[in-house]
Amino acid sequence: MGTWIKETDKAIYLMEGGYYRQKIDKSPRQGDVEGETFFRTKVLKDWLNSDDAPGFFLVSVGTGVDEPQPKPQPPAPPPISPPQPVTPTPEPPSSQGIKITKIPNQVKIYHPYQLAGTTSDDLVGKTVSLYVDNNQKPIATTTVNGNNQWAFQSVFLAVPKPQMRRLKVVAGEATDMASLTLTPYIEKHPGAQKLALSASVGSGGSNRASDVKLVRDRLVALGYDFAAGNSINNLIQAIQLFQSVISGSTTLRGDGRVDVGGRTQQFLEAANAPKWMRMPGQGVGFYNVEVLDQPGDSHDYGIDWISNVIRSAGIHYELAYRKNRSEIAPMAVNDVSLPKGGRTPDHSGHQSGNAGDIVLPRKGGRFGGTRWSNANYDRNATEAILKALRAQPWVDKRTLYFNDPALISKRLCRRAGGHDDHIHFEIDVPPQV
Repeated sequence: MGTWIKETDKAIYLMEGGYYRQKIDKSPRQGDVEGETFFRTKVLKDWLNSDDAPGFFLVSVGTGVDEPQPKPQPPAPPPISPPQPVTPTPEPPSSQGIKITKIPNQVKIYHPYQLAGTTSDDLVGKTVSLYVDNNQKPIATTTVNGNNQWAFQSVFLAVPKPQMRRLKVVAGEATDMASLTLTPYIEKHPGAQKLALSASVGSGGSNRASDVKLVRDRLVALGYDFAAGNSINNLIQAIQLFQSVISGSTTLRGDGRVDVGGRTQQFLEAANAPKWMRMPGQGVGFYNVEVLDQPGDSHDYGIDWISNVIRSAGIHYELAYRKNRSEIAPMAVNDVSLPKGGRTPDHSGHQSGNAGDIVLPRKGGRFGGTRWSNANYDRNATEAILKALRAQPWVDKRTLYFNDPALISKRLCRRAGGHDDHIHFEIDVPPQV
């Protein structure tokens, strides 16, 4: 079935199925920062370097989930009885093929899911491979056991577009296969609601008090806190920022008005309406320089859509390339947008919380302060970062700007003035749901 790693508030677990094989307990850190913990990495390195290395890393810190239970011990074998004479009987004919008996009802991104099934007798001991979409390389393999059973545990790491993922399970010499489709999704934030507007709100709108309250309350619930209070100008500014996000623009645009039944109202009512938030500081495979190391700079804010992309790309980069090696730098995120969005002296764009920068990795595990032409620049890590970003369906591949000619020649990025020392990326707009 394969192993995976799960981190909770109390420990790091080496998981197999729904149970853990081993765990590393976290210890309180002695210092001034309340709630910080640490753990020794030697056992973790052993897990990652084993023949049965974990397939992915799931972080469940601060979620309140129950701690995993240890893997049950197999029952003791029954006492051995003297062999009894056996009358040979003919074996029943084997049925050909492979069947899927367990398919998840829903698949949440970043969360493990399981597939299981059976095969005919002639496939016992054979390899079973799992393919996604048109990829030529399987994402997981397993072996049919003596009971004609097989099982996979896998995870979707890319922020999905609203489309089915085509999965194919192949046994033996690719003559036996079964196909299915799954639709992974991101957990939607709560609070979606219909806005019973009687008239327009915002710049040039009717601005009836009850309508203004509905729009203001919804924007504040989505994190646009500066819309609170009695200032109609602040409300218009928040509406314009929201409109810029849902239009896919990295600069402020929009009329600052919510019209009854219009696109702005429809997206305000959507379950996946863009939430304004401070960007994550760090996670699996990534480190946010802007949030953690630059208190005097305030390009810390953006929408949850880009936060999801950053987290997902970090996991992809970690598992596909970095693999907990400290001599390789994490994906280092820099500027997104200002606390209220809008114009910034540092960029011509970055006004709508849907564009970000990645500072370059350096050899030796550090990042930043280098250019693609410098000797300490880590091209291999940069290539892996670009591939991790490109693996996210909502990253706009046309706006991956970086000037390393070697990576441009591989069609991983495009040239743009001023992008010798960082990667620029932007995200698309999903359909409202």
